[in-house]
Parts: sequence; structure tokens; C-alpha cells
Amino acid sequence: KKKTSHTMEQLIPVINRLQDVFAVVESAPLDLPQIVVVGSQSSGKSSVLESIVGRDFLPRGAGIVTRRPLILQLFNKAAQGSGPKEWGEFLHQPGKKYADFDQIRQEIENETNRVTGTNKGISNVPINLRIYSPSVLNLTLVDLPGLTQVAVGDQPRDIPRQILEMILQFITKPNSIILAVSPANVDLANSDALKLAKEVDPEGLRTIGVLTKLDLMDKGTDCLDILQQRVYQLRLGFIGCVNRSQQDINTKKSVQLAREQENEFFQKHPLYRQIANQCGTQYLTKTLNKILMHHIRDCLPDLRQRVNSMLSSTRQEISALGDPRLNKSKGALLLHIINAFVHDFNATIDGQLNGEQATEELYGGARINYIFNDIFGNYVDSIDAIGGLTEDVIQTTMTNARGTRASLFIPEESFTQLAQRQVKILEEPALRCVDLVYDELQRIVNCIEINELRRFDNLRENIVRVVNDLLRRCKTPCQDMITSLVELEIAHINTSHPDFIGGGDAIEKILKRRAQRQLQRAEQERAGLAQKAEVHDLPPELQGKYQQELSKQTKTRDRERAQKEKEAAERDLQIQKQLEREREREREREREREREREETSKSGFWGLFGGAKKDHHSSSASQLPSSRYNQRPTQPQPSQAQPVSISEERERKMSSASQPNLGKVPGSVTMKTKHKSENEDFQTELIELLLKSYFKIVRKNIKDKVPKSIMYFLVNNSKEQIQNELVQELYKEDRFGTLLEESDDVAQRREQLEQTTKILTTAQRILNEIIDYRI
Repeated sequence: KKKTSHTMEQLIPVINRLQDVFAVVESAPLDLPQIVVVGSQSSGKSSVLESIVGRDFLPRGAGIVTRRPLILQLFNKAAQGSGPKEWGEFLHQPGKKYADFDQIRQEIENETNRVTGTNKGISNVPINLRIYSPSVLNLTLVDLPGLTQVAVGDQPRDIPRQILEMILQFITKPNSIILAVSPANVDLANSDALKLAKEVDPEGLRTIGVLTKLDLMDKGTDCLDILQQRVYQLRLGFIGCVNRSQQDINTKKSVQLAREQENEFFQKHPLYRQIANQCGTQYLTKTLNKILMHHIRDCLPDLRQRVNSMLSSTRQEISALGDPRLNKSKGALLLHIINAFVHDFNATIDGQLNGEQATEELYGGARINYIFNDIFGNYVDSIDAIGGLTEDVIQTTMTNARGTRASLFIPEESFTQLAQRQVKILEEPALRCVDLVYDELQRIVNCIEINELRRFDNLRENIVRVVNDLLRRCKTPCQDMITSLVELEIAHINTSHPDFIGGGDAIEKILKRRAQRQLQRAEQERAGLAQKAEVHDLPPELQGKYQQELSKQTKTRDRERAQKEKEAAERDLQIQKQLEREREREREREREREREREETSKSGFWGLFGGAKKDHHSSSASQLPSSRYNQRPTQPQPSQAQPVSISEERERKMSSASQPNLGKVPGSVTMKTKHKSENEDFQTELIELLLKSYFKIVRKNIKDKVPKSIMYFLVNNSKEQIQNELVQELYKEDRFGTLLEESDDVAQRREQLEQTTKILTTAQRILNEIIDYRI
């Protein structure tokens, strides 16, 4: 039992040793269990600490006196030999013992001024002080500057904020016990210490309250309810203390005498004597010692685990940085790094890397696949097949394609022009897809982390440069291929494609669609009429007459609807017949033009003058009388049938008749200024349906061929060529020294890691010394 108790007592010195170990680094890597003293200025913090130690050793004065954190480590140790009974040691002065506690106070002031200056500024760099005494219990306390609201004198104007940030830096750590000191002669609702503690410990699980100056409360007032936690609840409770007054300090009253008077105060007080055994500095010291031991015991397993984990990761990082003292072939090292980089690049694209990233988000090849399907694919699917084509644009294109011919048949040329225009829209998103995959490959290059590569910044920059140059060279033929794919689709509009709807099927579909719309309108009209009949609430004497009128109107509507449907069917049939007649007239005009071309070729030179070609052997100009040959007839004889050109005949008629005023042709004629017939509306609907059908075919081809082209020209080519490119560009003996030169940051980082490794190894050894810590 005694051995076990001794083991528990050794927990606090163990933490003290760990604090000393971590004090050599700027920020401790571990959150060590400790008690942090928090309170406003003049709340009695310093008096409580001195009462715990039993000696005067803290600086005193007006304003902010504590300007640096003071880590106070108390060791219960008996005097040995002729040495001092009680003494103190500073971590910044190893081996030097201070038996005079006035000198300890002076050294605290000197060390504070050395870092913060004499202008009442503060610093978060702690002062570590050990005090060895047979009259103290093992304990570790952190004294912080008192909270203040206003800067005085030459203090920095933001000194209240600086103090608050420093205190929060200590008390926000989960392993810190908060010792909130509040004067009893001030309303507890105004306690700065409790208010701040509640912010970081809202449930009060790791806060212990200390009420000072109980002897200075107004007569007729007491804080018994607070001490018994009837007003404010803390899991660790409240403890009352009576400290030395300023007059006691000025008259050099000893701390030991003050303790005796404190005990006498609680024993004789009419209210506090019932809880006297739970008040006073001695009870506070024992309570803090017990709380800290139990807290350390609870934190010890986690401390061990964190030290082991940090030591393992630190050693791995040192191993990754390598040891420049080892004589290793630079050429072999360079090849090793290149091979590792190429392996990670290919593995990232192929999805073969394992790690935390593989379970947190998409990376590498999965992101490229996401670009193909979710970004490019969804965007292409969202493109409207007739986007940007208004009815006016479609009608203008069809009218221009017909030229001078007025026809109901949709010219194939207009469909070709509009289809080519819409297919061209797919080129921009396809090229944008190339850019996205190119950016993703660059992202992969920049995110590859190889342990050996961290040492050499120059090598990393050159590897990234070479790979980016390779990607740019692979990107150009990929873009050319994408452009060619779109141009191939534009070059030939294949209306014979098996998936294309075709003109006949399109017309049939439109007719069905129009018939369905007509039926829907009829149903809506019928439903509206029935609704009106239900809404009207007529008197009984008028209902019969109304029903007769309603029946009459219904029959009339049905006859009109049937007539409209009949007319629509006849009109659709007429449109089909008219289209067929138009095709026949077009074929007849083509045959007529062919006959005219044959007649013109037969007439030859004589046809220019209106004479038919005559038989050379049966007629000759030389056989005619001279007068007849040289005389030009004034009027052509009917028997001669001399032809007259069409233009001459038109001019003759126009000159003989009065010319009508047709007006002027507008400078610009658009479909907006032209009235559209019902047939033109039908043509517009038909060509829109044809464009949608053909665009669907092209969209399917582009969605399939663009990712394949990118994979072949950009992704796979870069994977195949990256090894050769890096070796060809970088594996040059005259560049080994430059490429494999470590940066100053790496050397500094290696030194820091080696120091951290030593500290963690020491901490691991200290923690492993504790075998049994049961109560």
C-alpha cells in the first residue's frame, strides 16, 4: 500500500520532467496536465501561490507584475547534508541553486525584463522555476498575468487583448486544470476568472474555484452558499482562503504565521466553522495535489500513445529527407527518384495509389473520368439541338436555299446548312474538355509527393517543367484531332444514317402531333363547357330550358369540331398532294430546261440571229437576188418567222404600255418583314424535327470519340513518354550537382526533426518508467 501511494506521488515529478524536456522548444508538442492559475489583478493570485509554497518569492507592485508565464514546479524533498533546507532552481540557469528567496524574486524580475523590456509589455515565453522543500507537496502550477481592462502608463494600448489571448492559449488545452481565483468581497457574477473559465469549460468539469479575502467582506455578508455550491456549481468545487493583507506583507509577516491565523479564522467564524476542514491554504494544497495526480493518471495512456505516434512520424520524415553524409551514387539516386515519380504518376491515373486521399475524395484518373462523364457528357446532353435557331432564321435559310424557285418542298441545302451550323456548336465544349483534362494532369504532377524529392527543390522544379512541356506537346495533336472530329461531322451530313428519322417519318410524326394537339384542344373545350354547366346554379323552372340550349350548343360544337377535324385532315392530305405536285412540276421544268439546252446547241451560230440552220446543199445566199440579199426587211414576214429575244420583246411591251409603280425593293429583306404562310410554319416544324434527329446522332458520336481521342493523344501518350523524357532531359552527369543540391530549408528542417526526436525519445523513456500508478 505504501509502495502504491509512492508511485502516485511520483506522477507529478514525472510531468515536471516532461515540462523541462519540452521547455527547450518554442511550442510544446504535447498537452501536458497542469494547473493554470487565472484571476484579475489584485484578486490575490500571488498571495495564494506564496501561501502554497510557504515563502515570499513573487514580484509585487502596482499594475501588471506577472508579465510572463511562470511554471512553478514544487518538489517535496528533504534537506541532505549541510545544504540548504529549501532552495529554488531556474531552468535557464541549470545547476545554480537559490537559497535566498529574495534573490529568486529578483531573478524573476530580471528574466522578465530581459525578454519583455521595462515598458510593462508581456510575453508568452515561460519562466520555469523549481522549488525544493520538505514542507510542500508535489505540485505544478502555471501563474499567468492578471486580467485587466485598461492599459495604464506606458503599457501597450492592446495589453488587455494580449493578456486574454495568452490566458486562452493555456486554458483551452483539454489537459489543463483551471484554478479560477476570485475575491469574495466582489459579486461573483462580476468574476473575470469564472467568466473566462466558463467559455472554455462550460460544464465546469475541470475548473476549481478559489475565493480569497473572505475576512474583508462587509459585515452581515458571507459566501457560505457559494462555498457549498448552492449558487454556482463546479465539479471540483470552491475553496475559501484568507491571505495576508498588504500591511502584513509590508510588516514582513511570515507565511507560516499567516497560515495559523487563517486556520483560526475559519475555526472561530460562526458560519465557516462548520466547513473549516474544507477551507484554507493547506486544504487547497492537498486538494490540488490529489486533483493533479488523478488527472495525470487519466491522461497518461493518451500521453504515451501520442509520444509513440509522434516519434514514429518524426523518424519517418527524417528517413524521407535522407542523410547527406551517406556516400550514394548521385546518378543512381536521380534514376531512383525519376522512376518513383513516373510510377506515382501512372498509378495516380490508373487508380492504384492507396492512402487517406483514396477514401476522402476523387483523385487522379477518377477525376478525369468525372470530367468525361459528369462535366463534358452532361454539358453536351444539355445543349439544345436547335439552340440559337429561331423560326425567322430557319425560314430565311430555307428561302435563300430555294433561290428563285418558289416551292413547298424543303430544300436539302437548307437542312445541310442548318445542321452544319448546329454541329459546329459541339466543337467548343469538346476543346474545353481537352483543357480540363490537361489541367488535371498538371494537377497530378504538382501533387505527387515523393519522400526523396522533398530534399531537392531544383530537381522537383525541373521534373515539373519537363512533364508540363511533354503535356503541352501532347495537347496540340489532341486539339487537332478534336477539331477534325467536328469537321468530319460537318463535311458530310449523312441523311441515310439508320438512326435518322427521314423526311417521310418526320412528316407523319408532325401530322400525328398536330392531330393530338387538336384532340387535346377539343377535350379542353368540352371540359370547359361541362364545368360551366356545373358552376351555374339555375332555378328549377329554367333548368329544362337551359339543358335544351346546352344540348343544342353541344351539338353545334360537335358539328363544328368534326368539320374542323375534317378540314384539317383534308388540309394535311392537300399538303401531301401539293408537295407531290410540286415535285412533279420541278421534274417537268427540269425536262423543259434540258430540251432548251438541246435546241440551243443545235441552232449554233445562226441561232443568234433568229434563223434556223439550213441545209448547205439546198440553199445558199449566193443563189438569192442581189437586191434581196443586201436589202434588210423593214418588217419580218410571217413566213420568215424571225425570232425576237425575250428582253427585246419585254422592253417593247413595257415601252408601249403604261409602267405600274411597284415601289422599291428594301435594302434588307428579313423574315420578320415577310408574312409567313401556314405551309411555311409546317416547313419550320418539319426542319426542326429533322435537325433534332440528326443532332442526336452527332452528339452521340462526339460524346464517344472525344474522350477516346483525349485518352489516346494526351493521357496515354504522356504516360508512355514521361519516362524517356525525364531521363533524356535530366540524366546528365554535369547537372547532377545542381539537381541534387539540398535547399537550406531542408537542412534546417532535418536539424529540427533530429532535436524533436531526441526530446520525444527522452519523453518516451520517462513515461515508460511509470509501471504502477494505481491508488
